Amino acid sequence: MATKLHKEFLSDPAGLDLPALRQLLRSIQAERQHRAEKVEVLEDRLQASNHELAFRQHEADVSRADLYRLQRADRPSWMTKVTDLLGSEESRVEAYEKQTAEARNSLEHFLRLELTQVFGRRTRDERGFVPHDDEMIQKSEAEILREGPGLRIQSYRTSGTLRDTVLVTYVAPYSEQKRHISYRVAEDTTVKTLKEDVCTYWGLNEVEFVLKLANNSKAHDSLKVMEAFRAHEESHLMLVYKTPKNISIMSSEHGDILPRSGRKRLKTLTPGAISAGGPSPGPRGADVPLRRSEANKSLAEEMLLLPGLFKFMTQRDRNAKKHLERLKLRRLCAYLTMALLTAFTIGLIRPPGVGYECVTGISEAFTGGVHSGPFDAIGSPEEIYSWLEDTVSAQVFTEDSMLREYNYLVGYLQVLTQRVAEPSSSTCYGPEGLNFSSLPCVHSSFHYDTAETSQPQIQQYFEDKVGKDGRSMSKPWEHQPGVTSGAGSASGAFDANDGAGQSLEYQLQYVPLSTVRNAFLEDLRFLRSVGWLSSSQTRALHVSFVAYNANYLTWIWSRYSFDLSAFGTVHPLQHVVPFRPHLAEYGLDGELVVSDWARSCLLLFIFFEVYRDARHAQKDQGDAWKRWKHFRGLQVLMDLSLTVIFLVSLGYRISYYTSEPSVSYAVSHVYNFRDAGQVAESYGVQVCLEAVLLALCLYRFVYFLRVSRHVFLIWRSVARSAYRLARISLVLLLLWLGFVVLSLSVGSRFHNCNRTLGFTMSCSLLMMSGDVRVAQLEPGESFRVVSVLLLFCFGKLVLANVWLAMLMQEYHTARVEAGSSSAYKWREYDWVRWILFWPFDRLYLKLRPSITPVKPFEG
Repeated sequence: MATKLHKEFLSDPAGLDLPALRQLLRSIQAERQHRAEKVEVLEDRLQASNHELAFRQHEADVSRADLYRLQRADRPSWMTKVTDLLGSEESRVEAYEKQTAEARNSLEHFLRLELTQVFGRRTRDERGFVPHDDEMIQKSEAEILREGPGLRIQSYRTSGTLRDTVLVTYVAPYSEQKRHISYRVAEDTTVKTLKEDVCTYWGLNEVEFVLKLANNSKAHDSLKVMEAFRAHEESHLMLVYKTPKNISIMSSEHGDILPRSGRKRLKTLTPGAISAGGPSPGPRGADVPLRRSEANKSLAEEMLLLPGLFKFMTQRDRNAKKHLERLKLRRLCAYLTMALLTAFTIGLIRPPGVGYECVTGISEAFTGGVHSGPFDAIGSPEEIYSWLEDTVSAQVFTEDSMLREYNYLVGYLQVLTQRVAEPSSSTCYGPEGLNFSSLPCVHSSFHYDTAETSQPQIQQYFEDKVGKDGRSMSKPWEHQPGVTSGAGSASGAFDANDGAGQSLEYQLQYVPLSTVRNAFLEDLRFLRSVGWLSSSQTRALHVSFVAYNANYLTWIWSRYSFDLSAFGTVHPLQHVVPFRPHLAEYGLDGELVVSDWARSCLLLFIFFEVYRDARHAQKDQGDAWKRWKHFRGLQVLMDLSLTVIFLVSLGYRISYYTSEPSVSYAVSHVYNFRDAGQVAESYGVQVCLEAVLLALCLYRFVYFLRVSRHVFLIWRSVARSAYRLARISLVLLLLWLGFVVLSLSVGSRFHNCNRTLGFTMSCSLLMMSGDVRVAQLEPGESFRVVSVLLLFCFGKLVLANVWLAMLMQEYHTARVEAGSSSAYKWREYDWVRWILFWPFDRLYLKLRPSITPVKPFEG
């Protein structure tokens, strides 16, 4: 059939109709494809035959060499001597080839001389080349000047601005054969002209071929050849066969291009399809288009409907093992040793259980409700007086109290009050036109401008009692700044107390102690009678003292505060902190010095390894900028933070080493009251810095545990999911701040957790983590119930699930990228590179060179 159509087409090209021409084209294309398949099969056979021929030739050479060796072994000794005198077989072959080459060169020289005598000597230019005016393209003077001074020979890889020669490679279709030709081009030569010339040279049809660059991109026909290449790019073009267009379509594609409505849609449907449920008329007589069945979709098309599913299902093993190059055992041991020394230092500074026992013992004695009501339940000035008269006097000024039985009380007991000026109408603020003369207002906060400076009644009472019956020489009616009183600042319920005010101070080692107790109770009765504690003027009351526990070699600073608001509410707070004023007197100096010196040496080693990592990154990437870019990485920042925190903690520790001895510190409390709040807080900061240092050491230790495949998968999953979550962290932060503001505006009126912005943020974080006890919902708080419910849903249902989804996605991605677990099964070479360091690793490999793996050939 195809042959008949072909003959009709050759005899009368205009006599065939369109369907016949289509059938003819299909048959020609099928025949062409059949021929290509045959050619491919024949080329495979030819390649196999060539391999077989090469193998047979190699066998023949080996057999010939064996034959020569056997003949030489079997011949007599006299024949061997003659052969040695005449020369071996190889030397005779070399001599024959050399003689043949000399004869060829002599003949060529003789012919060249004869041709010169007959035709004359050819003229050459100044460069020594024979000119061919009809075949060569001559350079103009402008082109020669563009090449620069001297003779610049242009090659296929050029760095100049002028390209006059290109290399064209013809890749035969369905074959591995390649042909090359150097083509001289002019400045206005186009790619189309070049393609026509090379196709004419090789006898090809220019319509079926195209010129491509080295990066497999097509060179446009109208583009000039000199402009087709980038700077420093090879002038190399590939003549390749065009990919034939696919003129046949699939049934699914044919169904997608059919009409969706109207009469044309009805024409495309078969009667069976119409009766089975064709297009049903829609509103206003419009037909509803029929969609392609979901069953006809391929798996790839269905995966493309879900974002990220196709990429996840088509990912491949990337053999992620490059991170193992710089994960060495020495650095793992360095960070582990650093973590152990830091934990040892924390145990020396604050032994486990000591701080808890000391703090709990004193706190339960004053807040457990043994002598009065519970401390946290105090809510009025009268209850504060009862706590001072019953609990404080019983624990501090009684010889057989539990506090004095196990602790030594140092210095003075200070009762500090912070009072504001008397209420007056001048402190009232409000809308203009309102008269506040009959409504006195009080100051809501205590500071230098609002402090009360004169107390005549208290001065009249204490003027004759200063320095008597265990009282100190301080004057309770005078306002003392925070610097002279010695009281450090402490956080209150609403404001930070600066330690200023009027103070009553009583000696804790006065003999007899009952005299001090009677004086303390007498003063409290007088102060109650004159309204010393009132919501109109008193804003805070602080009771401070220092104790020393000889069993645990620990000093305890205690401060019990009562914040009184302008509305009359009382908020009790307690601060009990263990500390040591000097570290060298408790048997800790030797261990701490050794630990600090060892950690300093480890930090130097760590920074040396960081520098080696930077050099390795530069060597691997081949760019000096990579070294400085490495120093900005997260892990280097972690090492830098680790160093800074260690130096700050070491500075705190040196200040404690150089501070006054404990005996001098205790004696200084005898002469006047000395608040230990700042010393105790600084001691606690030192312990916190060591804890942060321990956390960073453990972080880096786990980072170097990625030599294990399981740890590597977990690490990469958490790191990538955290990075993805950080990209939307701004949106989540804004949403969280919105919930905080909502909770503050709704619950600040009646709930203690929402009275300030800081408290609201802390409570919101606790509620997001699932602690619903801080909510303390009550009936009637409908708006707050809604805000708490929304915050809980945001934390548990949105944030937690988003993080979990990202974590699971990244875990499966990392598991596929890491490949199989067999890649992490180390051999002797891997263990040597991981355990030993330079130069011991190289020495071991020289002693055992057989364990070095062979590098794969990169052709």
